[in-house]
Amino acid sequence: MRNCKGYVYLEIIAAFSICIFVVLSILPILEELMTHRKNIVIRTEAHHLLYERLTAFIDGEIQANGQDIIYRRKSYELIWRDHGDFPGMIEGCVCYEDESGKYESICDAAKK
Repeated sequence: MRNCKGYVYLEIIAAFSICIFVVLSILPILEELMTHRKNIVIRTEAHHLLYERLTAFIDGEIQANGQDIIYRRKSYELIWRDHGDFPGMIEGCVCYEDESGKYESICDAAKK
């Protein structure tokens, strides 16, 4: 037991390499979680904007004109079109680009 001085360095290197491996395997998961979290925030804001615009249209406060909306440094595009399946209804859609660069669209309908 007295001549075991050389194994301390080997054990330290092994423990350090295991720690590095664990950290490097967790980092991509954390990055994906952060991107997913940002996408949820953007999608929630798009839902709120669509709801506000549809409610304002139903109350007669705004007309059904397409517009670009910049909210919290993020660009959203509001598109209005007649709902093909149900006459007397108009469909509002909010289009936006998420954090990963994909274009998403959220649509809902309201009475004219």
